[in-house]
Amino acid sequence: MSEYRHGAYADQESSRDYTSPSGVGTIPVYIGRAPIHQLADFDQKTNVPILISSWQDGVNKIGYSESWGDYDLCEAMYAHFRNEVNSVGPIVVINVLNPDNKKNETEQSKTVSFVKRTGVLTSSKVILSTLTIEGKVRDTDYSAAYSDDGLSVVLRDLKGVLGDSVAVKYYEVGPDGIAETDVISGINAGVPRIYYDLSLVPTILCAPGWSQKDTVFAALAAMAEKINGHWYSWINADLDSSAVKTIDAAIAAKEAYETEIGAAALLWPMVKRGDRLFHLSTLNTVTMQWVDFQNGNVPYETPSNKQIDVDSLCLSDGSVIQYDQTEANRLNAAGIDTATYWEGTWRMWGPHTMKFVNEAVIDARDVFDCNVRMMRFVENSFQRRYGLEVDKPMARSRKDTILNDFQGWLDTLIQDGALLLGSVEFLEAENPTGDLVQGNFVFSTEFTNPVPGKSLSNMVRWTSDGLNSLFGGGSNVT
Repeated sequence: MSEYRHGAYADQESSRDYTSPSGVGTIPVYIGRAPIHQLADFDQKTNVPILISSWQDGVNKIGYSESWGDYDLCEAMYAHFRNEVNSVGPIVVINVLNPDNKKNETEQSKTVSFVKRTGVLTSSKVILSTLTIEGKVRDTDYSAAYSDDGLSVVLRDLKGVLGDSVAVKYYEVGPDGIAETDVISGINAGVPRIYYDLSLVPTILCAPGWSQKDTVFAALAAMAEKINGHWYSWINADLDSSAVKTIDAAIAAKEAYETEIGAAALLWPMVKRGDRLFHLSTLNTVTMQWVDFQNGNVPYETPSNKQIDVDSLCLSDGSVIQYDQTEANRLNAAGIDTATYWEGTWRMWGPHTMKFVNEAVIDARDVFDCNVRMMRFVENSFQRRYGLEVDKPMARSRKDTILNDFQGWLDTLIQDGALLLGSVEFLEAENPTGDLVQGNFVFSTEFTNPVPGKSLSNMVRWTSDGLNSLFGGGSNVT
């Protein structure tokens, strides 16, 4: 400290930014539109995975706007890093909006008034790099930057040369020009790059604002199976809350799905906090990541019945709807997850996969989200643990080492309560000589994870026996 001080002082600092803790293992991937036109340079920001570990990190890398209807990824960023209940990260985002080819063809012009050398251009769509003032030089004569809410551009006269007003020219980005095909391209191009660009395995896929579209959901479902030929992921998707406005309509819409997979949750309706609207797919993703982190990054617990930071259910236009837990259970029985109010808080509600329908015959694995997610966790873990063992001489000692190591890992999960049972074997019947001479070795794993206590019932009855206490000493009532 260069300043001489003698006494008690207090100095202001910027508010502390939530930063993702180290060691988070569940990596959500969001696909959608980001306001990268706010950045001075948005090259290499489209259809590629971008890792975000804090709010400010996200603002720096993809921008931020309160106009979530235009920029879907801002909802995800806010839900993870401005959440007052369970903030958690990091997240990976794949932006599909390229301002170079999704912008209005006509250059815009507007006169901006200045007060105390500051002017405001009200628009969330100004491509910042295209903004010009004739005869003036950016960052020499004036500066231009988006406001914190992303809804306007703040101009500052750096030399006092702009006067009371000035004409500003610029191009606007066109987020409305993004179509389902653009989002599908982002899924197909961006998700496979995550492992190679970031050395991360994508474990949850989510496209809020787009996953309700059949083609986008089908693309997510196709991608979730063996990403890069190896990795298994989970999908959180929404029913369309603009077209589906009642519980009966939600159940009918779910029944009409052509693509049904066990590795997905289907959610309805939307929720809101104040004026902000959230897709439940986003909040289910946040909650999954948070619960997993609390459990040592092992996805053996459902996000259902965990608190979320909202104050009502709503449709896509923001209109509030209300139903109680009994009605919410009608959705759950049809394989639709939702939210419900209980004991003073709003909570995610529904532990099922989209394949579940009450009393329908399905694979037991596909009943609960945590069953499927644990299956994928075990599959991904085996591949990551032993990928470097490939092509080494498979002597008996190496086979035994893999068996013992993986069994030890399963035993640890049992001790931690993540599994009830777990075993791995190398069976002769599954390893015929013809396969072994080709270098193909098969290990067999079996496990049981704890299933959610979906209902807790207490059979309560009234009895007259207590009336005996009125007479003392075990007198009988006649």
